[in-house]
Amino acid sequence: MIRKTIDKIVFGWVILLILAALIGDVTFAASDGGRTAADFLQIGVGARSAGMGNAYSAVSDGAEASYWNPAGMSGLQDYEVSFSHFAWYQDVTLEQGSFAFPVNDRVVMAASIIYLDYGSIEGYDASNNSIGDITAYDWAGGLSIGYTVSDAFAVGLTGKYINQKFDETSGSAFAADLGATYRTGRLTFAAVASNLGGSMTFENESEDLPSSLRLGVAYAPPIQGVRASFELDNRFHGASVLRNGVEVNFYERYFLRTGYDVDLDGEEHAFDDGLSFGAGVRLGAAAIDYAYSLKDQYSSEDVHRFSVLFRFGR
Repeated sequence: MIRKTIDKIVFGWVILLILAALIGDVTFAASDGGRTAADFLQIGVGARSAGMGNAYSAVSDGAEASYWNPAGMSGLQDYEVSFSHFAWYQDVTLEQGSFAFPVNDRVVMAASIIYLDYGSIEGYDASNNSIGDITAYDWAGGLSIGYTVSDAFAVGLTGKYINQKFDETSGSAFAADLGATYRTGRLTFAAVASNLGGSMTFENESEDLPSSLRLGVAYAPPIQGVRASFELDNRFHGASVLRNGVEVNFYERYFLRTGYDVDLDGEEHAFDDGLSFGAGVRLGAAAIDYAYSLKDQYSSEDVHRFSVLFRFGR
C-alpha cells in the first residue's frame, strides 16, 4: 500500500511538472537572502545534476560525489575521472574536474578542482581612465574521502582551499564538507553540511562562506529505469532552495532528465526560472551528459552545461 502511494505521488509530480512547464506562469513566494563570499561554490557542477534540478545529494556517486556528497563515493570499484564545463553570461566560464579512486573495499578518495573565470574585464582608474583588462577569477581545490560503514550506511569528508582574486585584491579560506548516505530498499537518504569553516578576508573586510545543510532523498520506483529525487538546501546565510528532479534511463545507456529548483526568498518567481532538462549517453567506459537550464538562478539567463566521465579498471 505504501509503495503504491509513493508511485502515485511520483507519477503525479511528473505530470504536474510537465503541465506547469507548458503553462509557464506559475509563481512562488518566500525571504531575502544574505551575502557571502565564494558564492561560486553554490553554482553546482555536472550536467547530469543540472538536468535533475541539482537535487543530487542522494543521487551522486563516483567522482562527481566529491562535490555533492563525499559519502556518495563509497562503493566505487574503479578509477573515475569527470570533467564539466559551461559558458555563462559575458564570457564567464566554469570548469570542474575530479578524479576518484578506491583505496580498498571500504575507502574511496578523490581530488577535485573548480575554476570560475570572469573573462575580460576592462579596468579604470580613479579618473575614469582605462587601464586595460584586469584579472578576476575564483577557484577551489579539494581532497575527499568516502568510507563505507555498512551495506546501508556511508560517510564522507571533503577538505578544500578556496581563493578569490579581483585585480590586486584577493582572499582565501579553508572549508570542509561532511556527508552521509543511508540506503534502505528503494530509498536513499542523504545529509550534507557544506562549506563549513571560517570567514574569507579581503583586505580589512571579512565575509562568511556560503555554508548550508542539504537534506535529500532519492526514490527508485518499481517502474524500471525511473529515479526521482527531492532536496532542501537550507543555507545558513540567505534563502533556502527547494529542488527536485527525475531521471529515466533506457537500457542503462540512454538517459532523459528534468528538474526544478526554486529559491525560497520571498520574491515572485515564474516557474520556468528554475526549470531544467537534460540528456545523456553511456558508451562503454565513457559517459556524456548535457543539460539546459532556463533562466539559471545565478545569471537569469539560459545556460547550457556539458560534462564527460571516464571509468577504467584498477
